Order: sequence, then structure tokens, then C-alpha cells
Amino acid sequence: MHYADQTGSHRCFRLSTLSQAIAFATAISGSAYAAEIEEVVVTAQKRAENLQDVPIAISAFTGDNIEKMGAQNLTDLGKSTPGVEMNNDTTLQPTYNIRGIQTSDFTVGSDPAVAVYVDGVYTGRGAGAEIPLADIERVEVLKGPQGTLFGRNATGGAIHIITKKPFNDNQVEVSMTAGNYGRLSSDVIINRALTEQLSMRFSASSDRRDGYYDNAGEGSDWNGQDTQTYRAAFSWVPSENTEIVWRNEYNKLDQNSGIRVSTNNSISEGDIFGDLALDFPNREKRDLYGSSLTVSHDFDDVTLTSITAYRKFDAMIQQDEDGAANGDFFFGSRNTDEQKYFSQEFRLNGATDTLKWTLGASYSQEELEHRTDAIFTSSTFESFALYTALKDDPTQLAALGFDPDMLAAFANMTDEQISKQVPALRQGLRMTPLNLGPYGMSTADGAVIAAFFGQNLLPQLRAQAEVNPQVLQGFTCAMPLGMVENAQAAFQQAQASGDPNAIAQAGAALQQAGQLMQGCLISGANAFVQGTDASWTESVLNTGDYRSAAIYADATWSITERMDLTGGIRYTQDDKDFTIDTAYQNSLYGMPFGIAFFSDGQPMVSQKQSDNWSDLSGRLVLDYRWSDNLMTYVSWANGFKAGGFNSLNYGEDIENSFDQENVTNIEVGLKSNLLDNRMQLNAALYSYEYDNLQELVLIGEPIPSYNLRNADAEGQGAELEVLWAATDNLLVGGNYSYLDTEYTKYQVITAAGETEEDDRTGQPRVGTPENKVNLMAEYTLPLNSGAQVVFRGDYNWTDERVGTITDPSLVIDDYKLLNARVAFNSANDTYTVSAWVQNLTDEEIVGSYGGPGEAIGSNTGWRFAPRMYGADFTMRF
Repeated sequence: MHYADQTGSHRCFRLSTLSQAIAFATAISGSAYAAEIEEVVVTAQKRAENLQDVPIAISAFTGDNIEKMGAQNLTDLGKSTPGVEMNNDTTLQPTYNIRGIQTSDFTVGSDPAVAVYVDGVYTGRGAGAEIPLADIERVEVLKGPQGTLFGRNATGGAIHIITKKPFNDNQVEVSMTAGNYGRLSSDVIINRALTEQLSMRFSASSDRRDGYYDNAGEGSDWNGQDTQTYRAAFSWVPSENTEIVWRNEYNKLDQNSGIRVSTNNSISEGDIFGDLALDFPNREKRDLYGSSLTVSHDFDDVTLTSITAYRKFDAMIQQDEDGAANGDFFFGSRNTDEQKYFSQEFRLNGATDTLKWTLGASYSQEELEHRTDAIFTSSTFESFALYTALKDDPTQLAALGFDPDMLAAFANMTDEQISKQVPALRQGLRMTPLNLGPYGMSTADGAVIAAFFGQNLLPQLRAQAEVNPQVLQGFTCAMPLGMVENAQAAFQQAQASGDPNAIAQAGAALQQAGQLMQGCLISGANAFVQGTDASWTESVLNTGDYRSAAIYADATWSITERMDLTGGIRYTQDDKDFTIDTAYQNSLYGMPFGIAFFSDGQPMVSQKQSDNWSDLSGRLVLDYRWSDNLMTYVSWANGFKAGGFNSLNYGEDIENSFDQENVTNIEVGLKSNLLDNRMQLNAALYSYEYDNLQELVLIGEPIPSYNLRNADAEGQGAELEVLWAATDNLLVGGNYSYLDTEYTKYQVITAAGETEEDDRTGQPRVGTPENKVNLMAEYTLPLNSGAQVVFRGDYNWTDERVGTITDPSLVIDDYKLLNARVAFNSANDTYTVSAWVQNLTDEEIVGSYGGPGEAIGSNTGWRFAPRMYGADFTMRF
């Protein structure tokens, strides 16, 4: 990995690279060849343009490209896109990372940093963004802040999925796929011209696959796939100047994906690539519906476009957060989401000989409900209490019979090393006899829980009792607690009197009351731990009512025949109402634990928060055409992510809300069509500053909680994309990206127990590889019959990257992926038969590390899919 002290040499290298690219492009622009690379039309600037004419770094994938790559979702496309990382180990909590900018919050208090659009409609939430790429016209990946034309929450960039529109012809297409791991997929597409002005398009797709994690327990294998998508669209052209398109989409998902595996081998004997047993069922379900009405009308040189849309989804994801079947570390979670989203956009596009312009206004309203349930057992509590004691002061366990020298060694261990010792020490506690005085003989199982309760939760109980004495009714040790409090008061009075005898007598009484209290606590804890592993659930409920309005303008002025100047500006107003509720259901002294969320352990009812934010964002671009086939540009752009709220924590010492994030990007780029349009060579260099970055992190001692960390960051990078029709039958391409990110300011949250040793200033951001390479080759073999055989191979190499911010030493190894496909296309294109394999060399690849399981000492990770192979058959009528 490269750090901040090397950025100067990197900038020199990148400038040299771009200079060489320009010189190379200029030198070969006059060569003559016969065939050409097909033009790709995009709408990145809210108007249809050739990809090569747009002064923005864009990676565009047509539906044909997506099919040949075998991409099923955005994550598959992300592997082939320079400067982009996408992960969907869970469909409902995907991560989209463009040039090192992403969001770590999976709840509804904040917004994503990469905006995902479907047919011009913002999806809003990750749980509704990941959809199957069936019957798709193209996908556009716009890199860098897109605050002017796409608005809020596009600080990293924007991803635009465009589905195929009905056309005035009759066509039917049926596709079927069969592959290993029980893969069975089907697609049916029907396009019909109902009248000369009215056409419709219907598609239905189903994708099912068994899991590729072998289940060492009972039930089906883990990480299966089961999703169905239906789309219906109508296009009405009542006149030559008007078009109305009504699109509808429904997706149903029900699968056992989202598997995380414990990397702590003392908790689980399995490895991340081996058999796996879990004690909490993983499941994700979603019902998603979307509808949009797009009306376009031409008024001579001006086009009016209206997009009215409504989207909603109900989703649930349930995960085994400890990644194992070890009852001593049981931790399950359940997240449910509901979204209702309405949006309206009006846009005017116009053009003259020297000016192209866009004016727009938009409004959206989003209603949200999110619930998180964290589910534990008494055995989890015992392990966590012991884990915390070992991190806090291991010598305190010497009183339970452990070797003091052995305990002293824990002071030099990492958290992961400590967690690996917990199971053996727990077994030692179970075998250690303990005299509880009036409460009889027992073992030391509950001693650590009792100490944890006395040190961390008992003060909360006392504070609550001062306001409401009835809280003590559910506390089994209320009587000795009262004795302790009375003895403490008497001891303080004796100290004030200065009488040695009184002090001695009061001290003895306090010690006796303390022993009685300790015996009661341990007795209760033992009954709790040695019982039936009683479970309890801690719940957090969030609701949100969010409204956003914006107006924007963007124009391109042709200063000369070769030079254009583009400027844009957008004003956005966000208003948000947010509530947070908590509830606890447990049997431990009638007290909440708050292991995952709230360090104060206080249940809350409808804590309401409201706030509003406004932002002025814009862009300025100067591009110059050195020839008809070569353009360079320099741009300045900024974008923002709306402010929000901490969904998983609340309190006086907690940052409950946060301001918006801002990114400013400077970019130099090149776009060229060379060798008589047989080669495309595009390049970009960029540098950005990221201000007021908000990250949701699970930290704290002794009880961890979710905190919002404020930080600043920066990034510099380079991207190069090449596509070359080497012969009439051979197409080769590739891309390369370099990215250097680092924190320039990093908040150390001292209230959560962090110290200066936790400062990550100067270190790279999580999940961001420094280098990434993609190569592609496609050869078409024409047959005498007119049919074709097409051979294609795709190769990807991704550099190592930091796995988790809490432990930067945990690095995810670099990986390589090789995919291959061979297809037979009939002479009249009525059918296609293909065979394919993904991850040809069956590489074992880690996707990422981290997760809530870290709170109880069980760090987890997840893997990419193993080798997948299969065959497709497509018939067209």
C-alpha cells in the first residue's frame, strides 16, 4: 500500500501518463482501417449524446456487453469497472464504492454516497437499489461528484440503469440457463406493436441457485439465490412531437444469502472457504415495486420532459453475526425496512448553434421505517463479560484461581488474540468451585457476569431507582443492594466523624453487605448462565419522513468550433423528521444490556429529531477538440451527501445528528477515437477533497456502541480505458485504475474509550484497492453458413486493500478472476447457444472483513463465489 508521503511522485507519474496518452493519440489518429467500434449513446448530461463527446469519466455497458460478460448484477459490473468496487454479499445491504467514496451506514438515518437511478428515478436506499440486470438497455457508471445534474447523494458518482423501452415491432425472446450448484434461470421478453402509436414490452425473469457454502449442520447449503423480476412498459406516441412511456417493475426475492464466517478459529473450526455450521438462520426477503411515467414533448428547439415516479419496498435481512454455531458466542440480527418514495422532475432542454442548455426542478418525499433486532443468549453475555474483563484488567481474575503470570500476558495481546482464549477460560470457570455464603456453593461461571453487572449496569439501576423506585421490583438482589447503600452511607458518616472505632465497624458492615451483594449477583448469574441459554432481544426502531426539493441549470457554450465551456449549478433543500425508539426483552435482572447499541442502557420512546440542510453545488468544464477524434477536458465539480441522524445511538454525549458531506473534485481527461474509429482510448486524472465525512463505527469499552465519526479525506487517481478492433474479427480491450486515498483528519472518540493510538490520519480508506487491471478479448469466427462462433475471455486483477478501519493491519489479499464464454449465433440470429465459466481457476477470494460480530470477539468475513459454469440457450421469434 502507498501512503501520503509518496503522493508527489504519484502526481508526476500520472501527469506523465496523460501526456504520453495525448501524444500517442495524436500520432496515430490519421491511420486508416476498415471496421469501426460501435457508438454508445448515453444520457449522463440529461440529453442523448455519444459517450465520446461527454467530458465526464463514464464507463458504459450495453445490454449486449452485459450478456457477454455474464453479469447478473451491479457487483459483477463493478469488477470490470476502473476505479469502482461494488459488493453485494447481501442483496439488501450492498456497498457501492466509486473512487474510494462509499457509505458505511446500512440504516435509514443517513443516505448513500453513490446515487443509483433506474430510468431516471432515484432509488434512495441500498435495499432497493440492487436489481437483476435482465432486459437492460445499458448501465452508465458516472465517476466523480455529480451534484449538478443528479443532485444530492452523488458525492462518489452515480449509477444509472436504463431498461429497454418498447418499440414499434413484434418480437419474442426466450432464454434459459442451467449451471452448477443447481443454477436454473429463465427470461421471457415480449415486445408488441399494439397500434401504430402504441407499443408494449413485457419481461419476466427468474434466477435460482443452490448455495455454495456446504452446510455442516441441517438444512440446505448457504448462500443460495432465488429472485424473480417482472417488468411491463408501454410507449405511446400520439404525435411526432410527443412520447409517453409508462414503466412498471416488480421484484420478489427470498434467499439464504449474506453468509459471514467467523475468522476466530477458537470459535469455529471451519474456515471462510470450507464447510459452515450456523446457529441462526440467514435469510433475506424483499418485495419491490416501481412505477414511472415519462412524458416528453418537443416545442421546436426546446424539449419538455416530466418524470413522475413511485417506488416502494418491504425488506427483511436476518444474519448470523458471529459466523459460527458456537453457543458461547451467539449473536443474530434482523433488519426490516419499509420505503415509500415519490418523486417528480420537470426538465427543459434546448439548443442553438452555440448553446446547449438544461433547466430543471425536482421534488421528492420519502417515508421510511427501519427496525434492527440484536438477538443474544445468556451464554453470549458470559463470553462478552469475560472478553471485556480480559481487555480491561485481566489481573482481576486472579481471585478466581487463574495463574497471575498467565493473566498478565493478556496485556500484550490484540483483541483478536484475547477472544481466542475466551472458550478455554470459560471452561475453567465452569470447573472452579465458589462459596457464595448464604447462597450456597456454586461455580465461578457467573462471577464475571456479576462483576460486569456491578461495575457497568448497577449504577444505571441506581440512577433509575432515584427517579422511579419501582424499577427495583424486577431486580432479584434489591434487598442486598439496599443494605450496600445503607452501609455506604454509614461508612461515609463514620469517616466524617474521624472516630477510628466507628470507621472500623462501619467498614466491616460495608464489607459484609458487599459480600452478600456479590453472592446474590453471582447466584443469580449462575442460574442465568446455567439455565436454558435464555435469549433476549434488543430492538431499535427508526422512522423517517424526508423531503427534498431542488432547481438546477446547466449549459454548454461553444466558444469556438473546437472549444466548449460548460457550467452548471443546483440549489437543494432537504427537510428531515426522524424518530428513534428502543426496546429490550431479557431476563437478566430486568436490566437492558445494550451490547450493540446504547451504552447507557436506557430504553427510549419516540425520541424525535428534525433538521434541514441546503446546498449549492455546481460544475465547470472546459473541453477542447484537437481533431474530430480527439478531445481533452479539465473540470471542477462538487457534490454533497445530505445530513442525517445516528440511527443506532442517542444520548447527551452522542453525536445524534450530523451535517452534510461535501466533495470537491478536479479532473483532467482525454477521449479519443483512433485508427479510423477502430480504437477508443480514454484517460482521466483526478484529485478530490472530502470534507465532513461521517462514518458509523461500532466502538467502545466496556460496552460497544455505534458512534458517528467525523473525518476528512482526500484521494488522487488515474484511469485508462482502451478498446481496439484489432481485425474485423478480433476485439480486445482493457482498463487500469490507480487510486491513493488517505484520511487527512480523523476524529478520536474519547467518550467511547478511544485514544490517540486509534487515530488513522494518513492511512488509506477501507475497501479501496490501489491498483486494478481488467483485460478482455473477443474473437468472432464466421462460418460459411452465415452463423458465427464467438469466443470471449475476461480477466480481472484487484490489488490488496484494508479490510476494516478498526484494525488496518487486517488486509484483504489481492485477487484475480478469469471468466470465459463461447457462443454459437445462428445465421439468421434466431437462436444462440453458449457455454460459460466464471472464476475459471476457482480462486478463493475474500470479499471483506468486519461486522457487528467484532463486538463479542468474533470477527467475520465473506467470500466471493467459487467456480461457476453453465450453458445458455436463447430463441428469438
